[in-house]
Amino acid sequence: MSIYEEKLEGREFDWFAIDGEGNIALFATAGEGTIPNLVIENYAEHDAIAVQLESPNLGSSEVWSDFAKLGFFVFDWDLHGGPYKREQKPTSTMSVQLRNTILAMGSIPSLPVKFTEITELVVGRTLK
Repeated sequence: MSIYEEKLEGREFDWFAIDGEGNIALFATAGEGTIPNLVIENYAEHDAIAVQLESPNLGSSEVWSDFAKLGFFVFDWDLHGGPYKREQKPTSTMSVQLRNTILAMGSIPSLPVKFTEITELVVGRTLK
């Protein structure tokens, strides 16, 4: 059984990526979204940060606003079959501490896009 099947498949998992302009996005899998292998192999790094994010509206559609207030572009997996769709743009500047924590991860994929310009994104497993 793979790490994906054992630890991630079927559960909400949030992971992070950076774009070509240095913006950081949170991707919510909705239990089935595609996750890059780099993230799968290091899922605990992403989980450790995601569980610490302030999200008073967790469990409701307002959670996207919580993440936007923290400075994230927010993408959610579109059930069934994707792609990821942008739900929110940042409404505040990300704190230096949070940004540095995310950028210090060895498993943050760099995506060849600009989060400011896209509303949907197809992500492959082999993405580095």
